[in-house]
Amino acid sequence: MAASPSTTNGTAFVTVTAKVSIVMGIVATLYAAVQVLVALLVLHGGATDSVLAFLATQPSPAGVRWVLSHLVAITVGLLLVSGAFRAVSVGLLRRRAWGWWGFVAFLVLGAAANFGVIAVIDALFAWIDHLPKAPDAASLAAELAALRRLSLALAWATAVAFGALHALIVWQLCRPHVRAEFGWVQRSR
Repeated sequence: MAASPSTTNGTAFVTVTAKVSIVMGIVATLYAAVQVLVALLVLHGGATDSVLAFLATQPSPAGVRWVLSHLVAITVGLLLVSGAFRAVSVGLLRRRAWGWWGFVAFLVLGAAANFGVIAVIDALFAWIDHLPKAPDAASLAAELAALRRLSLALAWATAVAFGALHALIVWQLCRPHVRAEFGWVQRSR
């Protein structure tokens, strides 16, 4: 008995999505591991202490000081998140319900995080705008304003594009024939 076309397409969609995500998870885990090593090396050299001491004398956002003082914890957190993404991708490939739920959660939270980056970029440029300016820095201020507009436009475009892509993938994963691959059967009414 041959499988129906919708089941075959669903299986191919889930398999390809999971395999691509596993590769992305492996790359992200390796990248995060390198970040942990770099953070440890930077903190061992004492460079962070001198930067924090300098920032204490400047009107800098508390978030900047917090990130610099928690570099290792942040990078280890990114390593754990990357490992968790790889794990739920493997669960998705193996058609485990927890893999489906975890993968959908990563897609939704990832899309939301992209919109959160917009606020971070805007706050960073707002902080730069409030730094003391040299009298002859008018051209630099114009360049920074143009860079701010470009950065925000690219951040919005990226957030919308990835939000749409993630929504499309979630929608595909929520289709009845795909959910059936994870053991969820649709009850007849």
